[in-house]
Amino acid sequence: MQQVARIRPAGRREDLRAVTLADGRRFLLEAEQVTFLGLSPETAVDEGLERRLVNLDERLRAREAALTLLRYRLRSRAELTARLRRRGFSPHVIQDLVADLIAKGMVDDGRFARAWAEHRAIGQNGPHRVRAELRSKGVASAVIDEAVRAVFGGDEAELAAALVERHLRRLRSLPVEVRLRRLAGLLRRRGFSGSVIAPLLRRYMRPGHQADLSGDASE
Repeated sequence: MQQVARIRPAGRREDLRAVTLADGRRFLLEAEQVTFLGLSPETAVDEGLERRLVNLDERLRAREAALTLLRYRLRSRAELTARLRRRGFSPHVIQDLVADLIAKGMVDDGRFARAWAEHRAIGQNGPHRVRAELRSKGVASAVIDEAVRAVFGGDEAELAAALVERHLRRLRSLPVEVRLRRLAGLLRRRGFSGSVIAPLLRRYMRPGHQADLSGDASE
């Protein structure tokens, strides 16, 4: 039968303990769990207690990994689940952990989608690109729709126009037709809809805007 060889603080974390068995295996537990289980050096570890240590260790490590990911930025439920799976945690451990984080409001697809859309809009990306990115992160369509409406509303055309104005100067050395193609491609890549791109480019084809495309506008 195994025995506990030593119990030490886990790094600088006063709330965690590293429990090492005589065979060298090391388990990470909360200090309260060590007390509850009555662990101390030379405590005998039978099969039941060993399974308990394995389970507690995995759950704590999964939680620490999830909290580290969430400190970096918000995550969707599907994204967080996928990241934890890639780290090798058991499906039932991940399911319980993510459910607990959702219950505590630390994982919220609606809040995540809104924050993602706001960040991408600041970078002058359109709603179609935002929708595609959120779908790739496993966010439900209804949640995506709500976030896109809240962030973009009726401002898609204004955002696209600002992006065009930002890029006009660097395209002035090119023929007008080439500029229009470049601008159309840029707007499509950034996720703006055809219903916004077409009238915007037609506006720059009007006589009053030809100077913007021809490079003759006064500085």
